[in-house]
Amino acid sequence: MINMDRLSVSLNEKSLATIKKYLMKYDTSQADIIRRALNWMDIMEEVVDKVQLENILTYVDYLADNEHLILDIAHWKSIFIEIGEGSKKFWDDVYKTGDFHRKEYFDKGIRDVRQILKYIEKTNWYSLKEDSKNSFTLVLAISESARFIKTFFEGFFSNYPQKVEITAEYMKIRISVH
Repeated sequence: MINMDRLSVSLNEKSLATIKKYLMKYDTSQADIIRRALNWMDIMEEVVDKVQLENILTYVDYLADNEHLILDIAHWKSIFIEIGEGSKKFWDDVYKTGDFHRKEYFDKGIRDVRQILKYIEKTNWYSLKEDSKNSFTLVLAISESARFIKTFFEGFFSNYPQKVEITAEYMKIRISVH
């Protein structure tokens, strides 16, 4: 038999409501809910030591509806090497996808250029450097992705409320808001 210690705790209304919610969901005891919560806390603390919680929530958001995938950077590079110049249709589709994502992000309340760039940074396409309040540099993970990322953001910001200028250099994309 497992050795168990008794513990008395005082809980506020929100904590009690949370326990009741999970009591119904799992059809178990309050003690089991507390044990499960502590187990999840232990798991999350280990994960958060590796990755910021904000990033984890963004990954979940990207992956939850099976609309995005995880791709090794070496595969990402190989795809762009194989695509080469790509077709006009391909680049038009990348542009349109950018505009579609703008609509999605606006629906989620992600509207500020900095906020958008920080959110997309979690895909590892680039590392974001904030040059000023309205000027950003994206340091690319691989140089071969420059046209793709530039075209995506051109589509993304094509119907944006402010004028956004996008320029590409070797391994960098600069984004300026006017």
